[in-house]
Amino acid sequence: MTQYLIMCRSLTHAQRSAQVLERHGITAVVTKAPQGLSDRGCAYAVSLRRRQAEAVELLKEMNMLAGKVFEQKSGGEYREVRV
Repeated sequence: MTQYLIMCRSLTHAQRSAQVLERHGITAVVTKAPQGLSDRGCAYAVSLRRRQAEAVELLKEMNMLAGKVFEQKSGGEYREVRV
């Protein structure tokens, strides 16, 4: 199963992003980002299992997309997704 991570600049930003997505029917969970995906020590992300393109567009429209987007397929390595 594919997992997407939308990186956020803070825990509060991740929480607000997840709330916006949930209000639009997109299931989103706030999570700590795995080490190595951020140049900062502690980072947070919004995790999605589907509707990634729709979520990214929605966050862009609301000027809330602040970080990179990563994809992980079947427990493998994370790779950056161009948005």
